[in-house]
Amino acid sequence: MLAAWRDFIWPLVVLPDPAKQPPSVRLPPLAGVTELDVLLAAPLISCSLPIVFFLVFQRLFLRGGLDGAVKG
Repeated sequence: MLAAWRDFIWPLVVLPDPAKQPPSVRLPPLAGVTELDVLLAAPLISCSLPIVFFLVFQRLFLRGGLDGAVKG
């Protein structure tokens, strides 16, 4: 709980410009003024880039993790 709160409060305090804030800070104020479908689509869109990035480069991630684990 504390780690999640720190990930929310630190960017809120350090980045006063809303254009530079991450989606985790930008979405809660929008909850009261936007429709539910827009509010649910925003996290999906913001999470899709890291997922696509991992799927494209998953061989490199797995190869890098296994190279140091196997002796021989």
